[in-house]
This record gives sequence, structure tokens and C-alpha cells, in this order.
Amino acid sequence: MVKISDISVMMFPWGVETPTVGEIVEGAKLAEELGFYSVTLPTHMTMPPGWLFTDFPNKNVLDAFVVLPAIAAATKTLRVGTNSCLLPLLPPYHWAKYFSTLDVMSGGRVILGAAVGWWQEDFDAVGANIRKRGKMFDEGLEVLTRLWTEERVTFQGAHYQLDGMPMQPRPVQPIPPIWIGGGLASIDRTAKYGRCIVPFWPSPEAVRDVWKPKLSEAAAKYGTDPKLSSFTFAYVADGEADFQKYLPTLRNCVGFEDPSIDPTDVTISGSPEQCAEKFMALSQAGIDHFVVEFQFHGLESVAFGMKQMEKFATKVGPLLKD
Repeated sequence: MVKISDISVMMFPWGVETPTVGEIVEGAKLAEELGFYSVTLPTHMTMPPGWLFTDFPNKNVLDAFVVLPAIAAATKTLRVGTNSCLLPLLPPYHWAKYFSTLDVMSGGRVILGAAVGWWQEDFDAVGANIRKRGKMFDEGLEVLTRLWTEERVTFQGAHYQLDGMPMQPRPVQPIPPIWIGGGLASIDRTAKYGRCIVPFWPSPEAVRDVWKPKLSEAAAKYGTDPKLSSFTFAYVADGEADFQKYLPTLRNCVGFEDPSIDPTDVTISGSPEQCAEKFMALSQAGIDHFVVEFQFHGLESVAFGMKQMEKFATKVGPLLKD
């Protein structure tokens, strides 16, 4: 059975209308009141080119790592995290310290969503080598998880070296859950280090026939139990005319890799009944958790996203069932 508590909301520290920290915090507080599982923020250094970002009239990107503590301080039960933190941009000791401190501050509510990154300027901003990001990512996962669990860490890798290094304070959670954003190539590292993998909108058929079998195979290799999440865009429409109004935006949202993708196939959108049916089909296929966004990646305001959150909770939520 799908519940509101099985769904996380992605919010944005940027927008056509540049949001304030206060607006983002209010959106997160509403997500908590409505019963959503978590709020996560993306962590780009600068505004990427192309895709949806060509429509932004500004390049303002608030630092998600400043906004997250404000959300944590203003909420009590909502989990807070990243979607995703680009680990290769900074040394793993930095990430271990930051997320451990945030976990202490929030009383054990942190999620570390992590990814390798793709936008060249993110790497240029800090002098990191984008060509080596895969190895840096894996070494970073190894180091930060050990820093959270060992008294002193010695590590000699190709990119990071530590010699008997301690890290305090420890997180409240023994190991804060790591959600790895990526495709099939990230299944192995998810099974080794992560709580779940968060790919873009797999179909029910792909979940049953590809994702779950491969994830189970990798889990057996490491003796772990990683979960499968799904990231997608969501829009609860007030009738067909309203849906048609936002269909071009949805098409733009999902067409950055393949313009032929039909947004009605891969987004949670349409009438409340259609949205509920899509959620249940994915849940029955094997999706364990959902990460959705109601702002079209920042093309719409926080206020717009809040209205969509309320509409989802009140109109779609009651229709979710086995």
C-alpha cells in the first residue's frame, strides 16, 4: 500500500522567482504537516545550462547546505536531505562532518542523497576533475561511512588519504541513510553503501524485469537490503483543460535525454484518480519509495508547489490503496 509517508518532496533553492529561505522553510513545514516523508534539495554550485534552465531569468542558486539547517530547525519529524550531494566536489571528511553535525542538530533526521555529478561548472568551481568523479565517488562513500563508525580512520586511496583520523561528533543515526541517484551502473555501489537507489522514472515493467532482479543480485553479493525508489515530476490537474495547459512543461521536464518520451508515461500527473493509479502500479511492481517534485524543477514557485502538495495530500492520498 502506498501512503503519503512513502513519498518525499524535492524543493528548490532557485527559481524563475528566486525563493527566500523563509519560503522554502514554509514549504517544508507544510510537507511535514501533510505527512510527507522528507524534503530534499539539489546542490548545484551554479545554474546549469540548457534543459529547463534556459527559461530562468536569473542565475541565483542559494546554497542548499545553508538552507537545510533552517529546515531542520523549523521541523520536528520531517527528514531532511539532499537530492543529490555531489560527493566528488569536496573531500569526504567535509561531507562526513557536515552531515553528522546536521544529523545531531535535527535529532537523527538526515538523508544523504549522493550522486557523481554531471555539470562541468560544478567541478570547475572547486577545482575537481570531472573525469575522475566515479572513482572519487566510490572512495568518498567508503571514507565517510568509516568516519561515522570508526574511532580513527586510515585510508590510502588514489584520491583521498587519511592517517588515523578521528571525526566527532558522530551522527545520531549509526549511519545516516545514503540514497544514491543514478542508473543501472550505480546498483552495485548502492548495494555496498546505500539505503536505496533513486533512478529517473522506471516503468512498472522495468521495475519488475530489470531493476528489482539486479538490485537483489547485488544485495546478495554484499549481504544488504537496498531499496528501490523512483524520482519523477508530479502534477495534480483540475480537469483535462488544466492538464493540457501544463503538458508542454511536463514534456520539457522529461525530454532532456530523449525528446520522444511521453510525459504521461513517466510522470505522476493527470486527474487525482490517474495519479493514484500510477503510484499504485509502480508500488505493486516493486517501488519502495517515491521522490516527487511539484515545482517543475523550479519553473514554478514554492507557493505553487505548496498548493500542489496540499492537492496531492487531500485528493490523491485518500485514493491510494493496495
